[in-house]
Amino acid sequence: MRGREGCPLCGGLGVVLDPDPVQPARPCSCAGSAAAQHILEGIPNRYRAASLEGFWEWWKIQHPREKLTAALTGAHQLLEHAETRATLPEDLRSKLDLIVHKCGPKPGPDGEIAWRDLKPAQEPQGYRSLYNWTRNDRDPSDFWWIDGPPGSGRSTLAAAVEQPGLFVSVRAFSLELKDIYYDSRSFRNTDFLSERDRMAPLLKAPCLVLDDFDRIDADIRVVRAVAQLLDHRYGEELPTVLTAGRWAESLQATDKETYPLLRLEDSSLFRRLAASKRVELRPTLERLLESVNG
Repeated sequence: MRGREGCPLCGGLGVVLDPDPVQPARPCSCAGSAAAQHILEGIPNRYRAASLEGFWEWWKIQHPREKLTAALTGAHQLLEHAETRATLPEDLRSKLDLIVHKCGPKPGPDGEIAWRDLKPAQEPQGYRSLYNWTRNDRDPSDFWWIDGPPGSGRSTLAAAVEQPGLFVSVRAFSLELKDIYYDSRSFRNTDFLSERDRMAPLLKAPCLVLDDFDRIDADIRVVRAVAQLLDHRYGEELPTVLTAGRWAESLQATDKETYPLLRLEDSSLFRRLAASKRVELRPTLERLLESVNG
């Protein structure tokens, strides 16, 4: 847990180191307030304890060392042989070269290849950029797009973003808006909130996570409201993190039933979303090797 920058007690470490080396370090009083300022409101209980460190430990279990070591060795052999190396596109060859170099091959026992660091091959594409952004408050106007198959950790990683703001399920928010539009008799909207009332917290949030963005409702009024939300946040340079099962460009290549946002035919919005900084929740090396085999 980080402390407050410039704290006179801990200097931002979050812990106070006792001059006596025998005494254990203790949490600084500033750490609690600093943590409270970096919690996204509205996070479901399942993801409330999410952290970047916890996500990474979970990710390593899902993509174990043995499997990555075998893949790295295969990539290294692919690059070492002139015949197979020449079959690779230049861009792909450069990316594989870089990963193998970063992982640091070295002679192991029995002539096998050992690796100094698996993280460059193991981490998802874009993960390091997201990690640096959330820790250093860079580029406030960014759209971030986290995509991956079910169970890949999209919502967990989004909930771990250390920024003050809101975590919103797009499906639940769509239903809330539809209650406003259609629910004049069943009185589910007991607070009598208008669309503007529902939208206001999302418009103003310093950071907004829109979870399961590809599950937006097909009602055209919901679609317009979400597009207005994204336009506003882009114009105000407020960061927005979107999670989805597929990448923005992949969704834009489908049909209006699959991706209702296409009904607006808003090329500017589509271009901004396609320019989002992407985190693809697959190990980087796995993704690259799949393109080799494909």
